[in-house]
Amino acid sequence: MNNINNDKGKLWSKDYVLLMISNFFLFFGDILLLPVLPVYVKQNGVSDIQVGIVIAIFFATSLLMRMFTSRASARFGKRTVLLLSVSCFALSMLGYYLFASLIAIIVIRMVQGLSFGASSTLYSAVTANIIPNERMGEGFGYFGLLMTIATALGPLLGAAAVSLPDYNWVFLVALLLGMTGLLSTCFITVDNRQTPIKKFRTKDFLSDMIEPKVFYEAVFLLLVGLAMGGYNTYVILFAREISVTNIAVYFLATALAELIVRTFSGKLYDRKGMNIVVIPGAMAGIISCVVMANATNLAMISMSGFLFGTAIGMIFPVMEASAMKKVDSERRIAASATLLNLLDIGSVLGPLLFGVMIQLSGYPDTFLLSSLIFMAMAIIPFVVNIIKRKSKNNQINT
Repeated sequence: MNNINNDKGKLWSKDYVLLMISNFFLFFGDILLLPVLPVYVKQNGVSDIQVGIVIAIFFATSLLMRMFTSRASARFGKRTVLLLSVSCFALSMLGYYLFASLIAIIVIRMVQGLSFGASSTLYSAVTANIIPNERMGEGFGYFGLLMTIATALGPLLGAAAVSLPDYNWVFLVALLLGMTGLLSTCFITVDNRQTPIKKFRTKDFLSDMIEPKVFYEAVFLLLVGLAMGGYNTYVILFAREISVTNIAVYFLATALAELIVRTFSGKLYDRKGMNIVVIPGAMAGIISCVVMANATNLAMISMSGFLFGTAIGMIFPVMEASAMKKVDSERRIAASATLLNLLDIGSVLGPLLFGVMIQLSGYPDTFLLSSLIFMAMAIIPFVVNIIKRKSKNNQINT
């Protein structure tokens, strides 16, 4: 299905809106459980290491599944794989409600990770196929708006739920969210053609899971993951250390900024190019880190959060749109998998890196040093342009 709206340049179609809604419910159901699962598992007397395993197994299986999504979609069709994965994701929520043992939860997390990896990859790839190329930045800017809302509301509602004596009902809410996402997915027009699969060869397998053409964008999403993973994990602990309460305001400020910026960052990219958006976004990230390193009250932390959300809202959709414009429609599943896998790897490494730095130098210095992540984002475009110019000059001289 090759950019079916390209001829008309139409963005707001039925399928586009349904994809936004379906993706929203997928992420909302997942993020809702982030503050719930550690408490739910811990109440059964497991160790902190085992809690970490429960959380990490989701990312590991999600990464694994993205490696096979392209091949599975070619064999069974995109629609079949998408509906199956969303169904498994939704129904796995019922497992939490019915079973509380550590082994059962680990198995459920594995199923959930596999299904989330496939469905999130396909949602992005299918969306790219219906957005006109000339409006790719705008399309992915809006596509992420509802996901940003889910990222903001999920932790707040999950944290509120676990503060109550009985919170098992939250798993039924997550089930309802998943089933609603499944229902909306059923009405999306998705190409379900099957293509012959060659015998397994290492080269073919690697090409299914890695798209070299989007390496540049994938590096940026790795850096975004590092920053997001570190910030989201330790900002609450930092606030406690400096006796700041109502830290939820930080997450609201971050989400609000990202929502605002996404409404125009994609359009600006479509009209003016990547660097006019990415470099100011990186600068906003640098300032955010400096403000957080010197924060002494909720206002400064919230200001840092607003700047951080501005940076993410400018960089993330642009990189996603740029990557999808670089590849043909049949390579967009592999491209989407490459981007999301690098983002997840960064999200896993970020807390580890920040944790080591905090242990060595404390919170303020760690947040100040984290500005190097955004400095790298600001410098990379200049370095790449210099390399391109030298290469072009060498070709002219020869």
